[in-house]
Amino acid sequence: MRIVILGGGFAGIAAKSVYKDAILIDKDDKFLLTPRLVDTIAKGDSALFYRKPDIQAEVLKINFREKKVITNKGEIPYDKLIVALGYKQDLTKIKGAKDHVMKLESFEDALKIREEIRKAKSLIVIGGGDLGIELIGSTIELLGKIKGKEKITLINRGKRILPHMPEEISLTAEKILTELGVELLLDTSVEEIKGKQVITNQGTFSADHIFYAGGIRGPDILNSLGFTTENYKMVVNDDLSSVDYKDVYGAGACASLKYPSNAEVSMQSGVHAINNALTGSEEKFKPKQLADVVEIDNNFLGIFMGIPIRGSVARLLKSFALTRVLYKINRINSS
Repeated sequence: MRIVILGGGFAGIAAKSVYKDAILIDKDDKFLLTPRLVDTIAKGDSALFYRKPDIQAEVLKINFREKKVITNKGEIPYDKLIVALGYKQDLTKIKGAKDHVMKLESFEDALKIREEIRKAKSLIVIGGGDLGIELIGSTIELLGKIKGKEKITLINRGKRILPHMPEEISLTAEKILTELGVELLLDTSVEEIKGKQVITNQGTFSADHIFYAGGIRGPDILNSLGFTTENYKMVVNDDLSSVDYKDVYGAGACASLKYPSNAEVSMQSGVHAINNALTGSEEKFKPKQLADVVEIDNNFLGIFMGIPIRGSVARLLKSFALTRVLYKINRINSS
């Protein structure tokens, strides 16, 4: 069976590692290990790893009737298609965000943030999920410690940060951030961003730079490819099959999953999609969130199978998760 995978991110490499005869198409030969972007900001470490696509090309459109992917390198026929084209940060929900916030979608973005933070005296981070918390942690590590002249403010719409984790972990993270000098503005909604000002329901706050970590959406190309989308994400059935086209599946952050779009869930969805494609099964996708760990200034905390964890155990699990991704990349490169 000829299975084509569009996109070599977390979902794409997970699918390819299951079925080595699948054809992986990606416009780049580098894999962006997004959890390492905070290390790029803090230490200048690279987050790019060589990942060999079977065809290095840009997807232009898909002929679903003839089952062909049209790229800038030619047409690639398929029997089954896995769409795993990643995400963009969603800057559409706050007026002015597109023009005035820093984004973190690429290695180049991380390097730019690193340079800007070095020069800045103040930073506002919008969003208290994993990305926002780890960005603050890397900023603190880059600056050494907050010495009074550097001010970091976290604005979070909810009443606690890391809302997907147990309250014990949220409160611990809030305590760590407060002790490090971070100003926490909880239960605060951002209404608009004007220049260096963030206008909220609790007042207006200013900073040299503003970073938005409030959510993601699908890439623009999904609409032009002809998929039904929701928040720019490809709408899929519970078994990850497309609601529009037979023998087409969506996986990873570009699919409208009912679950968090983190690396682990993306990889599980890639495996599930290609297994259903191979077998013709309609088994529903039910991810198992094994671990989720964040780092704040060398403090590791999170959950493992629903149980709160901290310290060396949390550090080990985070390291293991990254090692597992690199292992899959090496398998692809050697196939």
